[in-house]
Amino acid sequence: MNNLTLYDESVWNHFVKPGEVVEIRVLGASGKLAGQSVYRKTVSGCFDNHPDFCKAMKQVDGLEYSGAYFTLQVIDPRLIGRAFNRLKVSDLTTSDNNVLAYRWLPLDFDPVRPSGISSSDAELKEAVTLRDHVIPIIQKRYDLPSPLLAMSGNGCHALFRLPDWSVDDEHKRIMQGLLKAISEEFNTKNVNIDAAVWNPARIWKLYGTTAHKGDIVPAGGYREARPHRESYIESLGE
Repeated sequence: MNNLTLYDESVWNHFVKPGEVVEIRVLGASGKLAGQSVYRKTVSGCFDNHPDFCKAMKQVDGLEYSGAYFTLQVIDPRLIGRAFNRLKVSDLTTSDNNVLAYRWLPLDFDPVRPSGISSSDAELKEAVTLRDHVIPIIQKRYDLPSPLLAMSGNGCHALFRLPDWSVDDEHKRIMQGLLKAISEEFNTKNVNIDAAVWNPARIWKLYGTTAHKGDIVPAGGYREARPHRESYIESLGE
């Protein structure tokens, strides 16, 4: 399968069902947005259809930004009234109270490195190796379906489909407990599985956009390359 992104309508439909809304959030945005100058601002908007999402993201191509993300779980569709199928500068973003259901159990495998820099190829490979080791173990242990597999730019992801759990105290405890247990069991000195992604309003890397952590560092002498890489989906899973 070719690499997939949210710019593919089939992928969009995998995450956003008819009648649902997703928030897009771009952090640290600088440049021109709809004729307005922005500098290191949070730009966000809510979308209920793929064409308007793609049109809005073309504006992001002209911005400098640190990262672009989307709300992974199912959010209140009324939020579209905050920014109707468009992006704008906004400090008002999705909160945990705005989330209706847990649709995904997210695993984020991140190479351990100093903050504010991209991963090297060797560090990224270690993250993928750990992910490929962990997946069959927890699939069998928790009776999970085959996950969606993706590259985040600096690390890698595995997303396990859930039966749209309600966002209540019980399911919050389950999500938090699962991620904590998986992280504590499988973390290594070189790769961290993020246990903090249990919260309902967690934003997730927008597949098809580039991770911009730190400067692009070319290889040279004893120096490892640290490129800016595009995020993408390797397979959609079950």
